[in-house]
Amino acid sequence: MPLHTTTHDTIAAVSSPPGRSLRGLLRLSGRDARAVLSQLIDLPADLPRRTLQRVRLLDPPMPALLAWFPGPHSYTGDDVAELQLPGHPALLDRVLHAMLAAGARLAEPGEFTFRGYLAGRFDLTQAEGIAATIAAVSDSQLAAATMLREGQLASVTRELVDELATVLALVEAGIDFVDQEDVVPIAPAELHRRLGSLANRLRALVKRSRSWGALEALPRVVLVGLPSVGKSTLFNALLGRERAVIDAQPGTTRDVLAEPMTLRDAHGRSVEVMLVDIAGLDRPEAALDEQVQAAAHRAIAQADLLLRVTDTADQDAPPSAGLTLPRDTPTLHVRTKADMPSVEPPASDQLHVSVHADLGLDVLRDAVARRIAERGVSVASDMLALQPRHEHALKAASEQLADALAWVEPQRESPSLDDVELIASHLRSALDALAGLGGEMTPDDVIGRVFATFCVGK
Repeated sequence: MPLHTTTHDTIAAVSSPPGRSLRGLLRLSGRDARAVLSQLIDLPADLPRRTLQRVRLLDPPMPALLAWFPGPHSYTGDDVAELQLPGHPALLDRVLHAMLAAGARLAEPGEFTFRGYLAGRFDLTQAEGIAATIAAVSDSQLAAATMLREGQLASVTRELVDELATVLALVEAGIDFVDQEDVVPIAPAELHRRLGSLANRLRALVKRSRSWGALEALPRVVLVGLPSVGKSTLFNALLGRERAVIDAQPGTTRDVLAEPMTLRDAHGRSVEVMLVDIAGLDRPEAALDEQVQAAAHRAIAQADLLLRVTDTADQDAPPSAGLTLPRDTPTLHVRTKADMPSVEPPASDQLHVSVHADLGLDVLRDAVARRIAERGVSVASDMLALQPRHEHALKAASEQLADALAWVEPQRESPSLDDVELIASHLRSALDALAGLGGEMTPDDVIGRVFATFCVGK
C-alpha cells in the first residue's frame, strides 16, 4: 500500500497492459528520474518538455520514443518520464530492470496516482475516477468515470460543505461565545430554513445520481436458437463489428460471447445493454458439448430479455428439442434471412430481419430498447454515478441533517435554541461525511482502500 512508502524514491513500472502489443509503455517518476534515464539513453542537454521525441536506448541499442514531464506540473508532481518501446514483454522487463539497477525502485499499485493526490494534482474522488476509467468496460461506465475524474461530484459536494460549515459555525457561536454581546447566534427559524434547503439539495443530488452497481450490471439480452439459424451473424450486425466467428458449419460458436451494445430509448437517450451470443441449443453428443450447452443454459437463466432466433426455412421454429425457455423471461421472436423466400406469411408477433439485405435491424434495436425499458443503463450529462463509498457518505449526511432538523423543528418560533450541543454534533457528523467526498478530512483507511484498487504502473 503506497500510503506507507516514502515519496522521495524514484519509482518505475511497466504501465501498459500485460501481453504483446505494438507499443509498450514504461513510466518513471521521482526527483532522480533524469539521472536514472541518463543511464539508459544518451539524453540531449536540452530535454524538450511534453513532446514525444525519438531517442535511442543504450542497451539494447534500439530506437524508442520519450516524453518528459518536469515537476511540479506533471501527473505525480515530480519529474516524470514515459518511454515507449515495442510491446514485447521480455524487452519491457529488460528495460525496467535496467531502471531499477540505475537507482529506481518498482512502483507499488496506484503509487503514481497516489503521489499526484499527495501533490494536490487531484482530490480523492478524482483519483477514484481515474481507477474507474481504467476499469471501465462500457460506454456508460466510461462516461460516469469521466465525470468523476473531472471532479463533478467533488464540485457539487464542496458547495454543500461550504454552506454546512457556515451553518455549523453559526450554531457553535451560541456555545463558545454566548457571553459576548457582539456575537449573535443563528435564530431557530433561520437555522430551520437553511438546514431544510441543505437537505433538499442533498436529496436532489441523490435523485439525479445512480448506483455504480447499476452500471456494472448491464441488462443481458441473449440470442437463443438452434445451430446455424444466424445468431452470430445477427450478433455481429447488431454490434456493428465482427466479434463472433461465422461459418456455415454448425456449432461454430462454442463460448458465451458478451459485448455492450448502445441503443436509443423512446426519449432519444443512449442506453446500454449486454448482448450475449451463445452456442446453438442442441442435444450434446460429447463431454465438450455438454459443457458448451451448460454454459448456454446458464446464460439463458441470467437473461433479462431473450431473442429467440429462427430462420425463414424453419417453419416450426422450436427453440430446441426437449428444451423450453423460461416463461418469466421476456422474449422476442426474431426470424433471420428475411430476404429469402418463405412459404409462410410473417406472423404478427415476429420480427423479420436480414443482415445481408440490411432489413429490420433498426426495428429490432427499437424493440429491444422498448422491452428493456428502464433496465437499460444510461448516464445523462447531469447525472452522477455513485460508488458505494459515495452512497454511504451521502446517506450518512442525510440522516444527520434529518436528526438536526428534528431537534430544530419544535423550536422554530423560539427566540433562541436549546440543545445546541446536540444540534452541533449532528451537523459536525454530516460535515465529516460530505467533506470526505471532496478529498478533505478523509481518514487514512479510506484513502488506502481507494488506492488498493489500482494496478502497478498507474
